[in-house]
Amino acid sequence: MQQIALPFDELDPGRTDDCLIITAANAIAFAALGNHSAWPGHCAILVGPKRSGKSLMGRYFAAQGGQAIDDAETLGEVDLFHRWNAAKNAGQGLLLLSGKLPGDWLVELPDLRSRLGAAQLLEIGEPDDELAEQLLLKYLRDRGTSIGPEALAFVLRRIERSYAAVEDFAKRANALALAEGSAITLPLVRRLV
Repeated sequence: MQQIALPFDELDPGRTDDCLIITAANAIAFAALGNHSAWPGHCAILVGPKRSGKSLMGRYFAAQGGQAIDDAETLGEVDLFHRWNAAKNAGQGLLLLSGKLPGDWLVELPDLRSRLGAAQLLEIGEPDDELAEQLLLKYLRDRGTSIGPEALAFVLRRIERSYAAVEDFAKRANALALAEGSAITLPLVRRLV
């Protein structure tokens, strides 16, 4: 596991989501960000589930001199086409971020459709065991709390392997611990799982 601090001046100082945790679930996509000159048309489409770190990777890529467009499938086709051309003409890599595979985008403009079809596809999978553990610990740490090893092991054997489920569990465990004035213990997590 590798945790990379992303030093963004534009990030709100109160934000706590400025670290990207790299494991097998996202390592290939992250590594590809450093090689945008090899992308067809200097463009890649980064696809992954909600809360999977796509926007963090996009900010990282932009900080390295590339251009990233979050929720690219919602941008108007003509605008996306012009931004694609502008990035290519400037010699910049273009990273399109989406929760949907390019084939699921509603694209009618033939030139844009062909460019999307030729772009490098980068996918982030659901969290593996290592990433689920590191995310849970991070989300709890962000809330100023922690979880013991026995309770953590119990949760990790039972929690759904999705980014949303891990984050939701951290919120619920923290809220229950605060309401009861207790630590996040094995008896507490047994009630939540």
